[in-house]
Amino acid sequence: MKKIVKINTKKIIKAAKAKPATKISASKIVASNIPARLTMHDNVLTSNNDNIARAFANYVPDKYKGTDKYLDIVQWNIEWFGASKSAEKDKKRKEVVLNLLKILNADLFIFQEVAGPSADGRYKGSLDDIAEELTVSGAGDYAVYYNKAGGEQRVAMMWDREFVRAKSEVTDLFPKHTYRETGQKDPFAERTPLYGYFTTATESDPSVGKFDFQAIGVHLKAMDDGAPQRLRSAEVLSDYIHKLSAEVDADVLIMGDFNANPTDACWKPFHKLEKEETAAFASINDPSEYSYLWLRNTGSKYVSRIDLSVVTTASLKQVVDNTIAKVVNWQPIEEAIARAGNLTDRAVRDVLAQIKENISDHLPTITRFYFDVKK
Repeated sequence: MKKIVKINTKKIIKAAKAKPATKISASKIVASNIPARLTMHDNVLTSNNDNIARAFANYVPDKYKGTDKYLDIVQWNIEWFGASKSAEKDKKRKEVVLNLLKILNADLFIFQEVAGPSADGRYKGSLDDIAEELTVSGAGDYAVYYNKAGGEQRVAMMWDREFVRAKSEVTDLFPKHTYRETGQKDPFAERTPLYGYFTTATESDPSVGKFDFQAIGVHLKAMDDGAPQRLRSAEVLSDYIHKLSAEVDADVLIMGDFNANPTDACWKPFHKLEKEETAAFASINDPSEYSYLWLRNTGSKYVSRIDLSVVTTASLKQVVDNTIAKVVNWQPIEEAIARAGNLTDRAVRDVLAQIKENISDHLPTITRFYFDVKK
């Protein structure tokens, strides 16, 4: 893999000009739904003080805000974004999502649970306006593609064409039901993986070297009874890394909502790849982190790490920190935990509940590749 020069002051300027999160209207939206039982704390959601806007003024910690020094790939399940069941919620949520994506400023976004465009063109995809508004605002030049299957729970990719170029059409990796066997359920739960072949090279800047990679966005089967389907999907994807990807001289990144933690037995094929030193999986997905805000009750597990990455090992040479698939924990959560000291505190759970209700039940995860400047 070649090292590349990736210095572009334009992106730094654009990031600095992005609207600050204080413009996000969700701060007032959240305030109207806060239960009166919460106690008063600075910078933590409460029912009887005026710190709501300040608590949500900076969703994204500084270390996860995009710059030109690395390639950022962010994956995020936005929970039925643009679906008919979320129509009322999305009237308030769209601005929040737009601003969060603007602040993250990733080179490539991989999404799950977003509504795609209708086949007959009667309505657009739920991210079309987002991509257009990001471009108009100067955050980047974004294009968006959706997979063909999944109804109102599609997988989508959105990338900044100023820094990432698609080398082929972004499309479904396998046609729907390709691996469905007689009497068995579809391994991918009828949500086909989305495939993109990208490069960081730009024709306008010949001094920049090439970094080619194949990105695969997935949304795998959920729940305990979905384990057999997840196992089969892992077998198919591992086989792709072993055999089919050899046809393209580029590293492979599989990223998305896997719906099981990285130590689960259903990921045996990925664990095998790691033992063979073909790809990294468990070593880059920290199970002590959480990405899914599963709120049931205080006596059961209510957060988990199910948004994961599989990265072929050659790409790891471009990574500074070996634990690369990091969860972007929203700052209001971090502030609440810092005050309470643990996740089981009622005030923390109420913050998680408000974020789940007003934004998503998943947190984004980020995979970051660093590049060295040529001397």
